[in-house]
Amino acid sequence: MTEEKGKVKITTAKPIVGKKVFYFIQSIHAEKGTGALLPAYRTDGSMTLGGEYQDEQTQQGRLLEKSSDEHSIELTQYFAPMDPSVNVILDAQAKGDSIKIWRVVVDESVKSQIGEDPNKKDAYPAKFGYAKITDDVEFNDGVEEFVELSYTAGIVGRLQDGKFPLSAEELALLNDIYEYQNPGETTGDYDNIQK
Repeated sequence: MTEEKGKVKITTAKPIVGKKVFYFIQSIHAEKGTGALLPAYRTDGSMTLGGEYQDEQTQQGRLLEKSSDEHSIELTQYFAPMDPSVNVILDAQAKGDSIKIWRVVVDESVKSQIGEDPNKKDAYPAKFGYAKITDDVEFNDGVEEFVELSYTAGIVGRLQDGKFPLSAEELALLNDIYEYQNPGETTGDYDNIQK
């Protein structure tokens, strides 16, 4: 939302909070049709859209020309040994394989719909890229803290814009680690629910 006042445009839209940004990863070896993985217990994430420039001084002044893109995504999460995304990252780092990675802004203000009736789906703006784990995969083992895992995914080429579809059920699970249940429907703790 912008409001024009004379020659100045004023933005009145609400900013996005970090908890509305979700990162998903997938192994390049995942079978076609396999869903992406949401890294468990993410505490931090950042996307850098950088690049290299040719920078030369001439008699007429400075010349600057973009020569390459350098995009990356850094993630920090608490280490959960049963989280399959951890194995995707560790395997890719060990073998030098790429991963697929998405950054999705899941907020009502940017939601759109894709597809045709009656199969329309809600979709959210996303960045997608193939990436290599370019730096160390770091485990921080603070004695009185949760074990933290952090890594950088260096994007091959540049991140691509798109729309990431999410169903109502998937949206509900993004913010909660379990859904409502009635007595007797399941057994087990929240991390091992059995129906």
